[in-house]
Amino acid sequence: MTRSVRAEGPAAREWFAQRSLEWTPMSEGPAILIVDEAEMSAIVIRRLWHTAARIAPAPALARNTGATLVLEAEGRVDYFFRDGRDVPADTAGALVFPNASFAGLVSQQPSARIEVVATHRLLDGPSVLPGADDGPAWRALASTINAILNTDRATTPSTRAALGHAIESLCAALIADRAGAGPDPAFRSAEGTFAAAMQLVDEQADDPEFTVEQLADALGVSRQYLARVFSRRGSTPRNALRTRRLELAEAFTAVGIPTAEVVRRSGFPSQRALSHARRERDAQRFEL
Repeated sequence: MTRSVRAEGPAAREWFAQRSLEWTPMSEGPAILIVDEAEMSAIVIRRLWHTAARIAPAPALARNTGATLVLEAEGRVDYFFRDGRDVPADTAGALVFPNASFAGLVSQQPSARIEVVATHRLLDGPSVLPGADDGPAWRALASTINAILNTDRATTPSTRAALGHAIESLCAALIADRAGAGPDPAFRSAEGTFAAAMQLVDEQADDPEFTVEQLADALGVSRQYLARVFSRRGSTPRNALRTRRLELAEAFTAVGIPTAEVVRRSGFPSQRALSHARRERDAQRFEL
């Protein structure tokens, strides 16, 4: 599960290039990179140590809609963002930022850090997070990631998915505890996203204009990420909407409401659409 890399000079530069980053060593001695990395469902976790360096994004990173959460374990790193901000991260500090906002970093000494790279945006802009001495979340997240990266045992897809959920939840806890955060932080774990999505489906399914695109927009996530959240539970956002509308249609039909009114109240655009949804449902039941 864990991929370990030790690279020097051009090999280290190539590792960063594969991730749309340009790496420039800043020390006179050997330029060294040591990485442990693993993919956990919709996130990547990694532990890095490298000699003094300047890291800048390649143009492709500006189009990246994901985000990175950093736990600084050793050394000081200065992060630079496209809005002109400079955010220092000292040992035991933490920050999170959208990848598209990243303008570069400078580490004038060897640096060790943990990174959680998500495929979706965690917050709208860079934010400093509570450090190791500000509460349990930093240490809990670091300990969990280290425990995963330190094992050589293979894991099943379901185990990796569960561990990925746990990491997302710990990230959510750290972000929720940041200075100035309200009771409803912008970031949700995958479980939180699914729960919020299902609540919106229940509330909006009777509106025929309500679409999967609007569902994703209302949650502040991409359609691709929303699809992954639902796929972990063996469903899709479209199926969730259709199922809820069919539930409404069957309930209205059972009490004798005319078909035209059933269609209107259950969120289907037409009687034909309702009939098609019923046939799709029945076909799936037959396949099972």
